Amino acid sequence: MQPPLEGKLRDALVRNLELIETGLRPVQFQEYPLPNAHGTRGRIDILARDRNQLWVVIELKRSRATSRQALHEVTKYTELLCREKHLAADRIRAVIVATPADWDELLVPVSNVARDWSHDLRGYQLHLDSSGYPSHAERVRLLPQVFEHRITPIHVMYFFTAEEQRQQIWRKIVEVADEIGAVDLLAADFDRVARQDLTPAPFGLYLAIGRIDQASASEHLFAGYDGPEPFAAEYPAEYLALCDICNYTARHSPPGMGLESAEPGRLRDIANSPEWAVRRYRGTGAFDNTDAFEERDLYRFLTGDDRGDSQIIFTGSANPQMTTRWRGFLEETENSLAGNREWDSLVRCWLNDAAERVGDGDVWLHVYNPCDLLQAVVIGWPDELDKYLPMVMGGTLPESGYSSYVRGALCWNGRGAELLEAVRLIHRDPIHWMVSRYGGPSWAYDQELLDLLGLHYVLLEQIGPDPTRGSRSNEQRIWRLRGDTPYACSSHEQPQQYAEALADITADGELVTITKYLVQRRHQVDALAAEYRSAIDIR
Repeated sequence: MQPPLEGKLRDALVRNLELIETGLRPVQFQEYPLPNAHGTRGRIDILARDRNQLWVVIELKRSRATSRQALHEVTKYTELLCREKHLAADRIRAVIVATPADWDELLVPVSNVARDWSHDLRGYQLHLDSSGYPSHAERVRLLPQVFEHRITPIHVMYFFTAEEQRQQIWRKIVEVADEIGAVDLLAADFDRVARQDLTPAPFGLYLAIGRIDQASASEHLFAGYDGPEPFAAEYPAEYLALCDICNYTARHSPPGMGLESAEPGRLRDIANSPEWAVRRYRGTGAFDNTDAFEERDLYRFLTGDDRGDSQIIFTGSANPQMTTRWRGFLEETENSLAGNREWDSLVRCWLNDAAERVGDGDVWLHVYNPCDLLQAVVIGWPDELDKYLPMVMGGTLPESGYSSYVRGALCWNGRGAELLEAVRLIHRDPIHWMVSRYGGPSWAYDQELLDLLGLHYVLLEQIGPDPTRGSRSNEQRIWRLRGDTPYACSSHEQPQQYAEALADITADGELVTITKYLVQRRHQVDALAAEYRSAIDIR
């Protein structure tokens, strides 16, 4: 017998909506007409209410040709119904009903829309009896979010006495990783190129573990782990995979092989050192063909700068109205500012304000957040301070109106202890500083040091036709903390409060940035740098 036309199928289904969901009932038995709005109109196949009193737009399709229209129609009708009845997004749902064969065409696009749409969207397979009328329905299992094969902060470094050993251990690493299901690895070869006599193992391998998919990995990796190692609690499966790899390679280690823990940021130290050089990248799984990536991408994956995982550097931009990317942008920014209580709070507040001002425009941000003032003194003084001092730069490119430019500053308020006195109070000696850098909460010691010295993080913003150039016509804002609460003072809107805030972050009316602060204490900084360099053999 010929199956009924779509109209007759609709009439049969509307009288048996409980085939789809218990408690589902029609608002009316005919198609529901929508008024003309914004140049379009339509008719909802079935408008229903569910057992929680939500409105349900049901779109019925029974041929592959018409199924291609399903998403267009269901999204249009849902929007029109929202506007007709003035409904919030959480008060209306949508359902697509189609025969099993039609879901071959629908599954992929419906899965994509259902993940990010503000309304709940579900699909049902409608099974027909021998006469072609509805007999029962099954909910369609939509496709899950695509598994993202990205590098995690779980890293380690190997050192070898010969290049052949590096090749041998890499093969062992790939072997055990494949066995346990850690299929995505990324590594960098690096070699000692200066003062080679100081190390017996001049050939290095920097290894990072990619995310592990539970569907294809060894079960023991998902037994749970919450140890004290950095990032282990956030990435337990990847950490346990690294343990398996390290244990396996240790059993097969060639003479003189060394292992050293690492985390995002260490490869940057290696790349910036005149004594080491990164030679090449290698990988497996999603990173098997490293030639498919730009070299700077691979470097950023391993340093953690791509997502702020290094908790030091992040560079990115986003449009706040692209909500999925904006959420990721905010999370990546927050990661990069870890340990910096003042900037973390101020930048988050500035981003929220920027999102409201920019419309369908863009917000950009660059963060360098080492949380280690002593590092700048010991390694960067006097000629390379800019490489090691903290930095925030950002701005808005709005849909209309003036752009803005914001920069972060570490400023002296004119009060505080002497530099040498404060450093020796926080760090008993250079060894204590080194231990805190590599095995402790260095950011906590750094914050104590800044508080003693009277140094505080602020944000300085200019808004105008060309905000990167200082102009008296620009609106100027100071973003700072009052207690734990971030706030902004505007030179245009709150001139008195702005003047008070400016006075509070300056010394005798002068804005003393960290660079100027150190230069003004050149003799103390010279002595401090010499003491620490001698103790840790930096020449």
